Amino acid sequence: MSTKALAAILLPLMFATARAAGSAGTTGFELFRTDGWARNSALGESQIAVGGDLHSVFSNPAGLAEMQRPQGAIGFFKHVLDINSGSLAYARPFREIGVLALGVTYFDYGSFDRANEYGQKEGEFGVSDVLVSVSGGRVMMKDLCGGVTLKYLYSNMDSHVASAVAADAGVIYHTGYEGWDVGAGIYNAGFATSAYLTEKDDLPTAYRFGVSVPLKHLPARVSFAGEYTSVEGVRGCGGLELTFSRYLQARLGYNTVGIDQRVGLSSDALAGFSGGLGLHARSISFDYALTSQGEVGMLHRFTLGTAFPAPKGP
Repeated sequence: MSTKALAAILLPLMFATARAAGSAGTTGFELFRTDGWARNSALGESQIAVGGDLHSVFSNPAGLAEMQRPQGAIGFFKHVLDINSGSLAYARPFREIGVLALGVTYFDYGSFDRANEYGQKEGEFGVSDVLVSVSGGRVMMKDLCGGVTLKYLYSNMDSHVASAVAADAGVIYHTGYEGWDVGAGIYNAGFATSAYLTEKDDLPTAYRFGVSVPLKHLPARVSFAGEYTSVEGVRGCGGLELTFSRYLQARLGYNTVGIDQRVGLSSDALAGFSGGLGLHARSISFDYALTSQGEVGMLHRFTLGTAFPAPKGP
């Protein structure tokens, strides 16, 4: 399949589904859009056309098809205002089926004061979200991988509960032209199954397209991606990953979401920028990402992963 043929298939699909999306407004269930894995975050969330490890559960499920061995990972995400998140994922190749993965993400927003109509405090309450995902990726034909993720989100605010189901679908195409790879996908297509009160929120459905290119004569790869949502419109991101050795990688990224985070102060200069490191020793990997949200603060992500022996069975 040529690059032109792939574009002829993907681009009409993406724009047709974008036009069919809900009307402009606000969306809920933002945890669907939160990537807890450090590698993709350090690269500005640009890894739509890059696969091979568990970040594909969030960035593009088609990338799971490139995994040759079972992998497991645990992640921790330190947000601002004492908001914390943890992620756990496992993926395993199955002969004749592809690669299947299971992921769980937990978000804890901390404790809040409860007060009555007179402003008198009556204890505290907590707010938390749990996201469960099941993903599958496989090689569809030569140089073309596809994948799907099914997700369920449960959100709890004191005695109120909201939930939603959604799906991601993506492809990655290895063009064969000087190592160029192309990725595309539809994310968070679904609906709310229950609401905190009476009105159900729309989901943050997104349509993404990206490319990844190795730099000639350098141990580096650059990635670029664009995203369209009915609420925010078009956003872009890019990342550079430098491989110093099989033990060490350095990463830099930028996401145009930083433009929306600026409030006119000097600390806004780094809004949207990110960076990080990847350390590898035998089958163990450690990834760290630092992301700036301008005046709001810095976000820290940590991921510890491991690869298991290749399965002998089916």
